[in-house]
Amino acid sequence: MTTTLEPAPVDDATAGGPADVVRTKKRSTRVWVAVWVVAMLLVPWVVQSDLWMGVGIFALIAAVGALGMQVITGFAGQISMGHAVFMAIGAYTSAWLGVDVGLPVWVWLPAAAVVAGLAGALVGPAAVRIRGLYLAVATLALIFIGTYVWETWTSMSGGVNGRTAPAVEINGQDLLDGYRSSGGEEILTSFQAWWYFALAVLLVVTVLTWNLKRSRLGRAFMAVRDRDIAAGVAGIPVTRTKVVAFVVSSSLAGVSGALLVSYMGYFTPSQWTMMVSVDFIAMVVIGGMGTVAGAILGAFFIKAMPEMVNVVSPYLPFVSKDASADGGVTAPLLSQFLYGLVIVLVLIFEPKGLVALFKRPVDWVRARISGGSK
Repeated sequence: MTTTLEPAPVDDATAGGPADVVRTKKRSTRVWVAVWVVAMLLVPWVVQSDLWMGVGIFALIAAVGALGMQVITGFAGQISMGHAVFMAIGAYTSAWLGVDVGLPVWVWLPAAAVVAGLAGALVGPAAVRIRGLYLAVATLALIFIGTYVWETWTSMSGGVNGRTAPAVEINGQDLLDGYRSSGGEEILTSFQAWWYFALAVLLVVTVLTWNLKRSRLGRAFMAVRDRDIAAGVAGIPVTRTKVVAFVVSSSLAGVSGALLVSYMGYFTPSQWTMMVSVDFIAMVVIGGMGTVAGAILGAFFIKAMPEMVNVVSPYLPFVSKDASADGGVTAPLLSQFLYGLVIVLVLIFEPKGLVALFKRPVDWVRARISGGSK
């Protein structure tokens, strides 16, 4: 007598296992990434305001640095106040190679990342042996050291008067002048050309950061962040892992600094202050700690908020046009107040940041769709 084994019937209500859930989330992530990329590509043709295009370009550049801060703070759990120093190192490296030596952007931009990363490798082993507020204070000292170096090394920095930044030239054309065809017809305005260039750099950095987070090294970062003693017991080299996070963060800060000064065209030592580092910490806190999308959202929010306040301030009765006349609240003062208020509100009511606010309705829709398809 032969017994035939028939496959057990599949219950439709329980067919979707963990693997199906993971695949669904991956497909959903790809869709949202594609939507974001397409939206970013269309921005220069939809936004006609030069002001807001400029704000957007600064936000794209800041997002590169915010991803670097996310690596050291969001992934590895280290609080660094020295981000501005590594941005300055990238800026001066690009200025030396691009202006003094005359090398193209394809050389000075990667070189800015390499030199800033090497600087991070020199500082990292000493800095990461301490943690918490002690690390923040130690890296804060880098700001004062850097300011002294930039102001005294006048042959490199130009001293307090500053120096010229390198131009981004593609096919011999400075993107600050736009991009033209061989016949002289304008293809892209200066804002459009710089938007696409900064967006291309951000996309590359985003892909690298996303893959880093999902890699074995990224998981080591997060293990050290959550429980460094347990990570060490599990065989993860804690100090070396922190140093690598410091180096990666410094490299991305160098890229952001090089892009920033190139877009500005001119820069001085006085702009690399502690508030620059504070802004980047605020970006990852407001956007969402430990997430790639959170760093980008936070950068756009921080850069757009002052201009949004300027737009609405004429309609607010308590905002004064001239603070020297009556001592009232001005738009910049209101912007600073909202800056601090948003950080406090996020920490209290939504510690996962803006990315969680965007994700929650998406998850709700996804749950309703999944529930309706059963």
